Amino acid sequence: MPPDYDPARPYGLVIFLHGGGKGRGDGGKHTYDTQMCNDIFESCGRIVCFPSAPPNDWSWARWHLPEADAYISDVIEEIEFFYHLDPDNVVLGGTSMGGMGANHMAHRFADRLASVFASASHWDFACWPSLMGTTLWIMHGVNDATLFRRRHGTDVEFARAAKLRLEQAGVAHVYREHSGGHGLVDGRWILREWLMWSRDKRRDPFYPRVVAVTPRGLTPWSDWRRHKTPLAAHQNSTDFHDLPAAPHARWVTIEGTGPETILFDMMTMSDCRDEVENDWSEITFTIKRKHIPGALVEAVIRDDKVIEVTPRNATSFTLWLHPKMAPLDNVRIYVKGKERFHGAVKPCVSTMLDSYLRRRDWGMLYPARVTIEDDGTWATMDQLKVTPR
Repeated sequence: MPPDYDPARPYGLVIFLHGGGKGRGDGGKHTYDTQMCNDIFESCGRIVCFPSAPPNDWSWARWHLPEADAYISDVIEEIEFFYHLDPDNVVLGGTSMGGMGANHMAHRFADRLASVFASASHWDFACWPSLMGTTLWIMHGVNDATLFRRRHGTDVEFARAAKLRLEQAGVAHVYREHSGGHGLVDGRWILREWLMWSRDKRRDPFYPRVVAVTPRGLTPWSDWRRHKTPLAAHQNSTDFHDLPAAPHARWVTIEGTGPETILFDMMTMSDCRDEVENDWSEITFTIKRKHIPGALVEAVIRDDKVIEVTPRNATSFTLWLHPKMAPLDNVRIYVKGKERFHGAVKPCVSTMLDSYLRRRDWGMLYPARVTIEDDGTWATMDQLKVTPR
């Protein structure tokens, strides 16, 4: 807690995810991650929380486990119960496995977090446009992978690839490399910079561009290890279908998913025997594209307050509305260039409660909504089912 904590005013929250790996205990990992950075956290002016990752004997990416989503939500809700928390000033960071978890949570919770900090991380599957509206900070040491000492699982090339895709998607981000290795302490100055930079940042629940994607995030079985067969390491057997649905993103909810697919990035690396110097030196990293069963809805509020929507393999969606987004007495919604709604919507307390229950977030309250179903003009039929010509 900040030493000057005053319950009369709201405070921001920092959630920081520790590193580690598979297993059931995290004894000492909080100390290992933060012992040389505690002074930075203690001086950041926010409430700081170091949660422990859910236990699992198979997953090397325990912050990606499905139960981790509910756990982080519970952490925020519990702190909110005991302390005066600003729901629009919640930031999350992590290092090593926690940095991987930060990349995952940035996908899953972009609408809840004002900023995310990923240190010494990697990623396997990603849909970077879904981070729209939340600034991702990436910190990585150029010497993270070191011959005969540390393998390429968190090589700096993963961070550089993420930076490239974020630039191409137009997602706000800050990229910092340092000359050190894997440890968080090697980038102390960058951690401090992020905490100071994000101190006055606020999550915008009415951000004018939303890219809702379901499912989304990194897989629990990252690092190319099969979760049921420990002997099948490094076989790139990641199963994306382990990710649960994530239909809600700020003021958009995907109500139904069609039979087709959407495209995700997939980061791969070539085979490498870590004890063989030539293999280690000649390893290659490649961004590939993978078709994933899922849906995407991109919604934009124009300057004239008209809402333009582009669905991809979605059968229906809901837009949650607030007077700060558009005048509720004259809502206009276009779907793929066709006007699908034009008129007034009535604010309602029960609708506002429904909007809260989606994410249990008091900062995302919308008093009105419009649900639109596919009228046959925006079906996606070009991957699994080929339309006869």
